[in-house]
Amino acid sequence: MVDQAVQASDEAAGRRAPGRPRDVRRDEAILRATFEILLDEGYQALTIESVAARAGVGRPTIYRRWPSKPALVVAALVESARLAIPDADTGSLRSDLIAVQRHQIELMNAPMTRRVTAGLIADLAVDLELAERYITEYLVPRRDAVFKVLERGIERGELDRKADLAFIYELLIGPLFMRAVVWGQRISRSAAEATTDVVLAAYGKRPRRAAK
Repeated sequence: MVDQAVQASDEAAGRRAPGRPRDVRRDEAILRATFEILLDEGYQALTIESVAARAGVGRPTIYRRWPSKPALVVAALVESARLAIPDADTGSLRSDLIAVQRHQIELMNAPMTRRVTAGLIADLAVDLELAERYITEYLVPRRDAVFKVLERGIERGELDRKADLAFIYELLIGPLFMRAVVWGQRISRSAAEATTDVVLAAYGKRPRRAAK
């Protein structure tokens, strides 16, 4: 819950001069409340009213920042630092991918993530705005982060230039998602090496030697 000062400033928001910067504390409180409700109760049970009550702000404060419930939920997912893919750059494609995969495994093994992800899957099929925002604002940036790792591997001569990066990304994430979300099983740490080595066996090249 935010403190009384934040709540009081929210009630006075309508009297602010146009163009005044937003209070970052309220943004953080709203996104934190959204994520907590999403975790505790799921997407269907989450409402703007429940978020406002937990964050200690008024509904207009939320709507001035996010136009809809799907927009708010995806913003909360994007903002969660624990979900961000690390920018691995060790100089080795295999090491980079293992670092990415270990992060993904840690994330998918977390009960918090499994509940949120599993709960959203069904909602994505029926809520078109949620699906579009989830894909474009959350999934695509995460995929692009992995693409950067793969592209560095191509530049170092470790990955075939004709490799389908989107398919490689699916090869990396698919097994982890199936085991954690679909089967509800804990993923072993060794899966990072296993999935990475499958990709490199199919698309990898021996790194070029530096010129003497």
